[in-house]
Amino acid sequence: MSAPRVLVTRSEPGAFETAARLTAAGYTPLVEPVFGIEPIRANLPGFDALAFTSANGVRQFSVLSPRRDVPVFCVGARTAEATQNAGFTNVASADGDVEALGALIAQSLPKGARLLHAGNEEARGDLTGRLLGAGLAAEFVAIFRAIPATTPGPALRAHLIGNQAFEAVLIHSPRGAAILAEFAKGSHASLDIAAISAAAAAPLAMIAGRTEIASHPNEQSLLSALARLVSG
Repeated sequence: MSAPRVLVTRSEPGAFETAARLTAAGYTPLVEPVFGIEPIRANLPGFDALAFTSANGVRQFSVLSPRRDVPVFCVGARTAEATQNAGFTNVASADGDVEALGALIAQSLPKGARLLHAGNEEARGDLTGRLLGAGLAAEFVAIFRAIPATTPGPALRAHLIGNQAFEAVLIHSPRGAAILAEFAKGSHASLDIAAISAAAAAPLAMIAGRTEIASHPNEQSLLSALARLVSG
């Protein structure tokens, strides 16, 4: 039996890392990011702690600031790993979603400490709104934006017109799912998806075939969801 073909829709450099994990697990990855990352040259305010909700946020912050001397709170293990690779040593992971991250920060950060959430411009207020509501000093600064692809890649394009090009699609974010849903409008092709969270799967609810959701929002759980999908 040939290796199941899996479409990888996340942006680089994460797409390359995911493809390597898929290959090691016996799949054939097809890397076609549905969006790219564009840095925003932002001015950063003073801060006593940092929050990151994506590895892309870590990478862009590392270009903007040399500081590595503050506590860092991350949404999950993948983001925490990127933070440690960037040179931070005091790193805590919520191993969950933004709500779990907010709870971790609220119970860990001293009153009066200034927290900076640096990330995707579309995330404005998601985390800091929760923290401000809890009486903490929090500020959000957009340091990158996601730029949607204008057309689907060759494998996705072929699949959407009825030529089965892959057996499954990996979905890492709601943003990627929303772009994929736009590409799939009007197509009757089956899209079986493994998604990192229910929120990531939601934009594809009306057009997806079989769907498996990761038990935790990390790539190890996502690959377990993929295994359930292709063996079902």
